[in-house]
Amino acid sequence: MSKPNRRIAQSGTITSIVEFAKHLDLSVWTVSRAINGHPEVKEETRRRVLAAMEAVRYRPNPLARGLGRGRTGLIGVSSIGLDNPILNTKIYHLQNFMRRHDRRVLLEMSLRSQENECRIIEDFVRIKVDGIVLLYSTLRTSTIAPLLRGVPCLQVDPLEPQGLPSISIDRHRAMRLLFEHLLRLKHRSFALLFPRGEPWRGPALVDLARAHGMDPAKVFRYADIADPTLNGIEIGQLMTEEVLRWRDRPTALIARDDQVALGAVQALREAGVDVPREMSVTGFDNLDLARRLHPTLTTIDQGAEALMQRAGEILLSQLGSPKSRAGAALAETAAPELVLGESTGPARRK
Repeated sequence: MSKPNRRIAQSGTITSIVEFAKHLDLSVWTVSRAINGHPEVKEETRRRVLAAMEAVRYRPNPLARGLGRGRTGLIGVSSIGLDNPILNTKIYHLQNFMRRHDRRVLLEMSLRSQENECRIIEDFVRIKVDGIVLLYSTLRTSTIAPLLRGVPCLQVDPLEPQGLPSISIDRHRAMRLLFEHLLRLKHRSFALLFPRGEPWRGPALVDLARAHGMDPAKVFRYADIADPTLNGIEIGQLMTEEVLRWRDRPTALIARDDQVALGAVQALREAGVDVPREMSVTGFDNLDLARRLHPTLTTIDQGAEALMQRAGEILLSQLGSPKSRAGAALAETAAPELVLGESTGPARRK
């Protein structure tokens, strides 16, 4: 067996599989199969190739490998930003899923701008990604479809259901789990710590209240957001400070997410209001922080890992479908789970 080519290895300039194969005195065909785990490659050879990769710090170019097979191996992901912990968690799980399937994620941020999101889709198509994932998209199908040019696309948690394949957490069910939990604790007055006009929390709660024979106008009241550009904890603090100025205080706060809920708990503590004896607080997302601070939060677990694995499966199935079917409408929902914490308790008696 020939010895590796030391001159190339020591130079640290191995940037192609051709040079790497020459370094090992193996054929490109053998090296490629070893890297990709082909069963016909001997285990001894595979180990030698993988060990050499680490020794000379050689990494195959996924784009070049994909082009050789007629695809790039890239999945374009558009996100509204990176300021939301649960969103970051979803991207992390999606990336892990795609890596396990020999694909790489190319991430762009729309920063909640529809114009930016359109431009991102156009850029993804231009560089020939294999598929596109839109997280928390606010675009309509009529806007997205002409931009795709046949590239498979999946929406994850779109603002509203659209005519493209999508998967979403069942938010109506999530709000029912939270609301009915509070009803069992005899709560009948609620402050809503999320924006007016938000498309699924508010309408879901209105439907649920009416289903229980309650007047939504009497049991719910919105706290205004002082500055929506602040982080979630600051928003929760400011909104709760407003609630504490109301003459008729509610017995429970329903927050947009765990960060807002944690801000609310902090504001209540600073005001000397006991949680949950005097006021209950619910969150959404089941962040690690919400489980470690006290009181722990009653919240909703979205099952982010399972959600994003299913998202990856749907997109990969689209990649393997005929182009005529790749964009067929498919809307799946994932079941949330209520996580009980220390932040909710029986409503105080007035």
